[in-house]
This record gives sequence, structure tokens and C-alpha cells, in this order.
Amino acid sequence: MRKYIKLLKIAVYLGVLLPPTILLKKLKLPGYKAWPHWVHKSMCNALDINVKTFGHALEGSPTLFVSNHVSYLDIIILGHVIKGCFVAKRDMIDWPVLGYLSTLQRTIFIDREKRSEVHLQREEMQDRIKDGDSLILFPEGTTSDGGKVLPFKSSLFGVTENYIHPQADEEGRPLELMVQPVTLIYRRINSMPANRMNRSNVAWYGDMEIGPHFKDFLKINNVDIEVHFNEPVSRNLFKTRKELSTYCQRTIEKHMENRVRRMDD
Repeated sequence: MRKYIKLLKIAVYLGVLLPPTILLKKLKLPGYKAWPHWVHKSMCNALDINVKTFGHALEGSPTLFVSNHVSYLDIIILGHVIKGCFVAKRDMIDWPVLGYLSTLQRTIFIDREKRSEVHLQREEMQDRIKDGDSLILFPEGTTSDGGKVLPFKSSLFGVTENYIHPQADEEGRPLELMVQPVTLIYRRINSMPANRMNRSNVAWYGDMEIGPHFKDFLKINNVDIEVHFNEPVSRNLFKTRKELSTYCQRTIEKHMENRVRRMDD
């Protein structure tokens, strides 16, 4: 019964919020970038996902948000609390519901297998930043089991290379890209502390199929999520993208290890 109630809530929310979201995006009316966040918030509500934030997402200037990646649920969770566009693998566009929702949030889909497109994809990301958009990046390049952070792929930070040195626009105003590491932690599942025994109920990784996993997830009563916004830093503080990647990974790991250790004890 719980599963069907959640599906009904999803259908109602989408029925109410999708039409204005699509219309505003098509016409590019004021506020069209904000509507997808209301959709993501409604999806969290429908799925009984409770999100608690620590710190604040940087606003007011283009920011690259860098987060660990645990599940397809990360999309609606971060889409709910961050005003930005996702950078995601191209196959995500085929995901049921989430794939379509991601297009409404103007996700940049990349294909890491096609090296011929890397330059064009990087240019698109840089153009978004120049237009004032923030980006949300999962530099692990895949999902983990939620108990650790996988090695970051420094190549995914290539979009930041134009900001290694301070720049100025045509009017002499400084151009600076801020980078904010974000630690995503699945804290409680069914009102019980998340641990290595039950994390697979929410974490989607390895060769798990998304359909069966989501069907099982619908049976869960509730999930508590922590989103930790770490201190933002300027891109030009780092000489190379490798240095930036290492800094972000260590910062995210620090919060992850401290919180997960207490949950597993």
C-alpha cells in the first residue's frame, strides 16, 4: 500500500508542477530556472526523503558544486537544495522520470567515451558558467555504496582550467569561479541508523538495475539525508585541476569518514 501511495503522490505533484515548469522553460520567462527545484522538492516529499542541510550553498556567483555520488536519488536531493545545472553521464537521459526531470534543470550530458566531443562539452560547461549558471558535478564518475568516497577523476575538473589565473571581463570586473565541496550522507533508513547492512536499500551501485532497486526503495518508510556544504574556495588557489580534485576529495572524505564511522559503530 505504501508503494502505491508514494506513486500517487508523485503523479499528483508532477501533474501540478510539470506544466508550468515546461512552459516557463520554453518561453524563458522570469523564474524559469527556479521551478525545477520545486519539482525536486516535491519528489523528496512524495518519497518521504527528509533532507537536512549543514552550512549553505553559495549563491550570487557561478559556483562549481562538487559532491560524492551514492544513488539516482542524489539528483532530486541536490536538485532540491542547490540552484544549479547537473553535469551527468549521457545514459542518465534514459532513466525513468529522473532523466526527463534532469532535462528540465538543463543538465549537461557528457559522453566520456567519445573523446571527439570532450572539447565541445567543456565549452558548453564554460558557457553556462559565463552566463551565470552554477554546475553540480559528481567527480567519482559513478556511484558508491554510500560508506566511502571513490577516487575522483581529475579530468572532470577540466571545465575550471580557464579560471586558474584571475581574469577580468570586458568592463574590468574580476572573474572568479568558486568551488564548493558537498558531502552527501544517507543518515537514517526506516528511522534506523544507516550502516553497511542497510545502505544498499538506498545506494545504487555496481551492477544493480535501477527498476528493481527503485521498486524496493518505494517500500521504505522514510530516509534521512544530510547535505554538508563545506567552505567554498576560489579555483585560482590551485595550480592544476589535479590539486583541486585532491582538495575536494579529501574535504568530502573528512566529513564522510567522521559521520559514517559513528553510524557503523
